[in-house]
Amino acid sequence: MSSGLERIKVRFGCEIDENLISKAYTFLQSKALAEPIVQDSYMEKEQEAQWLLTFIEANDLYFDELKFSVYLDEGAEQKVFFDEENAKVYKLNDVIFYVNWTQYFESLLIHNILFSETKYELSGFMSINNILYSVIQQDYIRPTEKTKIEKVREFMYSKGFVTKKKNDRI
Repeated sequence: MSSGLERIKVRFGCEIDENLISKAYTFLQSKALAEPIVQDSYMEKEQEAQWLLTFIEANDLYFDELKFSVYLDEGAEQKVFFDEENAKVYKLNDVIFYVNWTQYFESLLIHNILFSETKYELSGFMSINNILYSVIQQDYIRPTEKTKIEKVREFMYSKGFVTKKKNDRI
């Protein structure tokens, strides 16, 4: 049986950098193989969060607070902060739109393959009101013009995406 990383490499015909995202992903994959869990998405996400806590503690990946950032905005999925000094955007994500943490890390890996110019780096994790959040960062890109949805559509089509509904792409 091939690992998740191997499947991604084959699917996209590329290598995957060893970084904190790929390490967390591989850690969860190995735990799932060693300790299978009930196929109930809520239980799976909770079990993976518990496994992830051991990874976080072993690698000293907790942020106590976001000293480095100015709050910008948030949506249903992420809280967004800006570090002006380092020109970085930090995003807190509690994987609410993912079946589990493995799927979330997989989406980050695939994003980095398809959109390397806006790649994510995993900085660590936070717990807010007993909810686990990843802390990811990206370089801040200063806008030079207003977003033109048609250009976004063309770009996404060029990357192999199709429209699911409205402006959602798969």
